[in-house]
Amino acid sequence: MKRSRRTARGGEDHLARGRHRPIRNVLAGLLTALLLAASCGEVRPLPPRVDLEAYEPINYQDLLRPAATGLQPGRTIKVPAYFWEFLSYDPVMVRNYLNMLGHPLSWPKLQWFATYGAADMKGYFDLAAMDPTQKKAYPKLKRLDHIMIYGELAPLGPGLYLRVHHIDKIGED
Repeated sequence: MKRSRRTARGGEDHLARGRHRPIRNVLAGLLTALLLAASCGEVRPLPPRVDLEAYEPINYQDLLRPAATGLQPGRTIKVPAYFWEFLSYDPVMVRNYLNMLGHPLSWPKLQWFATYGAADMKGYFDLAAMDPTQKKAYPKLKRLDHIMIYGELAPLGPGLYLRVHHIDKIGED
């Protein structure tokens, strides 16, 4: 039978409660170590050479419903789209804290942009991301430019995002 020391007011003494603290401290230490180990990850680097013929063409609508169309992380795809804008916010901030914990240095540096599937602005997709150096390579993208996006599907919580490797304009105005 356990006895706890009582104080003059009838409450339990803080010294008696402290007996379980070493276990809590060990668990907290293990959790911290796991989080630190996970935070050493990097977003996959760009391929050293992009072979545009190796990318599998998909329909833009498939990009909007990756689970329903069987798209899997790691597939390299090319998809036609209409550029909308570079985003000034992270579109997955709230629903994807785990990716941010796993990639604390590289995740915030990703440059997100939004596209549409048609010139009449149907099929909004804002889960395309590139490195800041890539954004500098495509400074002349304007709203509703028709582009071909080459990239790799990467896991994002319950869904996928498109990690861009290369962009070509389909038609010049």
